[in-house]
Amino acid sequence: MEAKEAPAEAQFYRDKIIVWDEAQANRIHQQGAVGKPLSGGRLQLSPVEALHLLDRGKIQVIDKGSGKELSFDELSSKLARRDPDLMLKYLVYSDLRSRGYVVKTGLKFGAHFRVYERGKTPGEEHSLYLVHAIPEGSKLTPADLARAVRLAHSVRKRMLFAVVDDEGDITYYSLTRERP
Repeated sequence: MEAKEAPAEAQFYRDKIIVWDEAQANRIHQQGAVGKPLSGGRLQLSPVEALHLLDRGKIQVIDKGSGKELSFDELSSKLARRDPDLMLKYLVYSDLRSRGYVVKTGLKFGAHFRVYERGKTPGEEHSLYLVHAIPEGSKLTPADLARAVRLAHSVRKRMLFAVVDDEGDITYYSLTRERP
């Protein structure tokens, strides 16, 4: 029987989640390119990454101010103050990760995420998809759709919209640019 690894310790401080221990940071980062390596062997986790790891028992998060361990609900509540769409993005992030994809931020591409094929390493390979999470019933204009698809096409990626319904189920829609 395989021994279960103890969760890595991360600190929540000034709306950032940092794993300070170098060995723990390396272990987390090597499992699907999670987090952003920092100097001194530290690892900064994005809010969705931290929630995903916390939900799976891979990390425990300590509030640096109080010294208290934060539950999933406590951490998500603190993080959602800055980002009201956090839980929407978390659902999509977790779904993509559960399917084996490597998921990184897509902010500079105007989408929530860049998605890499299973086993591919960001920086060594290019992402295939841009994914934007939207709640069911959202209204997007034709200009919004065209802008997103054109940007994705210009950087040689496919644009996917992840529509999250009221039950948390996700449907992915792919839009492509067609030329006559």
